[in-house]
Amino acid sequence: MKTITARTLELSGTSYEIGQALGRMAASNPRMKKFYTAGYENFGENEVQEAEKMFNEWCPGLNEELAGFAGELAVPIKSVVYYAMTYLRPSCSHLALLPSKTTGGHPLIARNYEFNDELEDFQLIRTSVKGRYTHMGTSVLSFGREDGFNEHGLAVTMSSCGFPVGADHCMRRPALKGLQYWAVIRSILENCRDTREALLFLKGMPIAYNINLILLDRSGNGALVETLDGSMAVRLLNETSPVPYTHATNHAVIRELASREPEAMVHSLKRYEYIKNVADHSETLTVNQLKDMLLSPYPDGLCCHCYKDFFGTTKSMIIDPADGIIDLCWGGRAENGWHAYRISEPLPTREHDVSITCEPTAPTMFRFDPNPFA
Repeated sequence: MKTITARTLELSGTSYEIGQALGRMAASNPRMKKFYTAGYENFGENEVQEAEKMFNEWCPGLNEELAGFAGELAVPIKSVVYYAMTYLRPSCSHLALLPSKTTGGHPLIARNYEFNDELEDFQLIRTSVKGRYTHMGTSVLSFGREDGFNEHGLAVTMSSCGFPVGADHCMRRPALKGLQYWAVIRSILENCRDTREALLFLKGMPIAYNINLILLDRSGNGALVETLDGSMAVRLLNETSPVPYTHATNHAVIRELASREPEAMVHSLKRYEYIKNVADHSETLTVNQLKDMLLSPYPDGLCCHCYKDFFGTTKSMIIDPADGIIDLCWGGRAENGWHAYRISEPLPTREHDVSITCEPTAPTMFRFDPNPFA
C-alpha cells in the first residue's frame, strides 16, 4: 500500500496570471519545481521558437501562461519541460453513451486512466482563463489536460492509439512536428462548445500523438477521433449510429487506420471486448454499473495496479456533460471514495491523501495479437 497526495485547484485570471499561480505552487514544492524546470536534451532556442509559433496558432494563451510560470520561478523559458514534452505511455479505457443507453437519460462518459503513479499529477483543476471557456479536468504537468468538460457541456477523454508517442527515447518517435494530446484536449475545452465545433477545430491541427479521442456534448452528439502518424479518422456517434455508444482502449478500431496497425497488445484487446460485451448485453447502464466496470480488476474489469510498468489505474471518472458534473475516484480503489464536482462551482484548493496498491504485471498482458479491425 502506498499513500499519495491528491489535490483540487481553482485557477482564474489572465493566462499570464494563471502561469504565475502555477509558478508559486511549484516554488513551494521542490520536487515539482525540479521536474517542471529540468529542461530537455536537444531542445534549445530554435525549438522554443517553433513551439511558440505552433502554440500561438493552436493553443492561444499557452505561451503567456508558460511565460508567467518561468518568470515566477526566474528560469529560462526553454528549461520549462512542458515545451519539449508537448511539442511533438498512458493506457486507458473510455466509453461514451448516448442518452438512450443510460438509465437516467443523460449522455455519459466513463473512463479509466492507467499510468505510473510517480509521473501522475493527481490534480483536478477548474480553469477560467479570461476570454476562454471555463473547463474542469485532470492535469498533466499542470498546464495540460488529460480529460475534462467545459461550461457548455462538451466532454473530452483520450487513450493512446497504439504504442505511445513522445519525446522520451523509449517511446515511438513522432511522425510529424505537432502537439501532444494534453495540449490538444485543453485547447478543445477552452475553445469549443460542442462536438461539431470540436471536429471543425481539429481539422488541420498538427497532432503528433497517436490518440483515440472521444467527444461527447450535452445534446448527445459525440465522436471517436483517431490519429495515427499524422492521419485522422472520425466515427460519429448520434441517434443514427448503429449502436448507442462508442468506446476505445489502446488500439485503432476505425478500419482505415487499423489497417496500418495489424497487431495490438493483449490487454487492450481484452479491455475493448469487455466493454463491448457489457454494453451489448445491457439495455441501459446506470452510473453505479459504470463505476463497477471501472474499479473491477482486469481482465473481468478495467482496473489495473501495475504502476511500475505504467499500467496502474491512477484515476476513474464519470462525466455527465448535461448536468455539468464529474465523479472522480483516485487510485482505482473504492476505498478512496467517489467525489462529485460541478463545473458551475469553484473548486476549493485542497489536498487529501489517497492510497494505491502496487502489483506485478503478467508478461502476457503486453504480448501482441492480431488486431481484428485491421
